[in-house]
Order: sequence, then structure tokens, then C-alpha cells
Amino acid sequence: MRAPSHPQEAERLQTLADYDIIDTPAEADFDDVVALASRICDTKVSLVSLVDESRQWFKAKHGFDDLDTPRDAAICDHALLQDELLEIHDTTDDPRTADNELIITEKGMRFYAGVQLRAPNGLAIGTLCVLDDKPRHLTDLQRQTLRTLAKQVMNQLELRRTLRNQEILRGEMDHRVKNSLQTVQSLLRLYASKIQDPAALTAFAAVERRVAAIVALHRELHQSSSIAKVNMKPFMDGVLGHLAATCPDNVCITSDIAAFELASTEATALAVVASECIANAIKHAFPADQPGVVHVTLAYAPDGKVQMICRDNGVGVVEDNATRDPMTSLGLRIMDASAQQIAATVDRRSTPDGYVVEMSFKPV
Repeated sequence: MRAPSHPQEAERLQTLADYDIIDTPAEADFDDVVALASRICDTKVSLVSLVDESRQWFKAKHGFDDLDTPRDAAICDHALLQDELLEIHDTTDDPRTADNELIITEKGMRFYAGVQLRAPNGLAIGTLCVLDDKPRHLTDLQRQTLRTLAKQVMNQLELRRTLRNQEILRGEMDHRVKNSLQTVQSLLRLYASKIQDPAALTAFAAVERRVAAIVALHRELHQSSSIAKVNMKPFMDGVLGHLAATCPDNVCITSDIAAFELASTEATALAVVASECIANAIKHAFPADQPGVVHVTLAYAPDGKVQMICRDNGVGVVEDNATRDPMTSLGLRIMDASAQQIAATVDRRSTPDGYVVEMSFKPV
């Protein structure tokens, strides 16, 4: 017999929908749970069953072939109405299950035990259940283990939902940042078109280049953050190419980037530091339109750490120039913050041949 409707069925279905889990591919974190449940409870079948409007769908299954079954055949539907755990020792003797197709067909499931998968709002979206073809009783330890594993399933579902919501928020923030930067670019062009003073035009051109560099960097970082591993050579070549396009005519960017992969967070930090180094060099290293080069290298060092060196051949740090003091420069504080995110060390020094920033870290 089919279970009565849940007293909060509409809210329960919405809670399930909020997890956006139905019809997703198999995942090892859930598969491991059902395999362990069957092993500990000594049952042939174990399922992570999610009860939708017209069917129960199995996020993970052990010893069972079907991807889903009609809701009319869902023993788990009865479990949703229990306080926590439903255990049916012999399904042929229980009126709730005696005519169930899982019992009377060749599947012949004679035992069922299911623990609710309960969301933080208190509503059950499904069960972690074990089934067997022989009547039986679970031990207290098996029941407690099943409860613990059900909590782990919900922890995984909550983590999955949190990460998805963060991704949605990140996408919305990226969209807003992109629009804001485009607005700033448009305003700069508008104001620059009305200016006649050569010095002011030069200043506006410098600001436009900086904003364009930020736009390019944002685009690259947005693309890289959507994947777990980043191929550093094409990524950094792209970042540096965009930055080179915004440089004044007297400054050239060159690079020597090795081909290897890093986590997206590490790639992002390196790109931000490189961008700030180049911006700092453009602003301070080549006064009076002095021609110069900023060279960026990225490779593994002999000690196994990743090492990036940004080197310019400009004037270096002038002692009384506070704008290049690492303690007061916004750009250098951004470098330090980015380095801290990946536990990197940053060494900045002035040399007779220019200014050098060296960043190194142990990759994850």
C-alpha cells in the first residue's frame, strides 16, 4: 500500500528541489556510504533514496540495478512519516509492504530498514536504507551506524548545496564587477574626450590603461576559477598578453613561463601579483618615458617550490619615494594579501639593474 501523503508534502518537495540533486551523476562520496552500510548491516542492498513527487530516485545504490522506482513502490515513503528509523523485520507480514512490487516480484526484498535524510528545516527528503532477501533484525550497533551514515549523507548534500550557492554568488559578483569596470571605462573615455590639456590627457590615458588591465585580469581570473587545475603557460601567457596590450609604448613585457598545472587559487594569486608588479613598474620604474622591460619567469625551483620572478630594468627604489615603500603602497599590500592566501613568501628588492619581486610557495 502507498503511504499517506506527508503532512508538509509541498514544503518537503521544495526542500528536495533546493538541493538540485535529482538525476545527477554518481559520486564516490555517496557510493562509499552505501557500500559501507551494506557491509556493516550485512545486507545485499543499500540505497540513498530521494523521494520526489512521482518516484524515488537513487543517488547511490549497492546491490540494486534500477536508477529509480515509482513512488507507489517506495517503502521509503513510509519511512518519511516515522520519527527517524523505520525497520520492517519481515515485509511480507507488514500491511504497508506486503503488496509492494519490491516484495512480490523476483526482487523479493523481505527486510527493510531506513533512516531519514532530514534537512536542517526538519523535513525528510529521503532515506539511507538497507534491504535484504531474508527477514532479520538489526543490532543496536547497526542501527546507530546507519543513523551516523545518514548524517554523513546529509553533510555531503549540504556541502554540495553550499558550494553551488557560492558558485552562483561568485558568478553574480563577477557579472557586477564586469559591468562596473565597463562603466568606469566609458566614463573615462567620455571625460578624456572633453580635455584639451596634454598633461591631463596623459594622466587619463594612464588611468585608462590601468582599468583596461584590471578588466583583462578579471576576465582571465573568472575563467580560471571555474576549473580545479589551471595550465599555467597558456593562462599566464593570456594574462601577460592582456597586460602588455595596456602598457605605454615605452614599456615592454617579456616572459618565460614553464608548462605545468596549479590549483586555480594558486594561479589566481600568481596572476594578481604579476599584474601588480607590472603596474608598479609602469608607474615608478621608467620616469620621463624611459624605455624599459618587465620580465616575468615562472617555473619549479630545485627545492620543489613554484617560483615566480618579476624583474624590471628601471630605476629601482628611490629611498625618499614613499610610493614604492612596501609598507605604504596599495599595490604591494595587494601582493602580500595574495601571497598569504597560498602561504607564499614574497621577497622585494632593488638592484643596480632595477627592481625584483620574487614569490615562491609549495603547491598543493
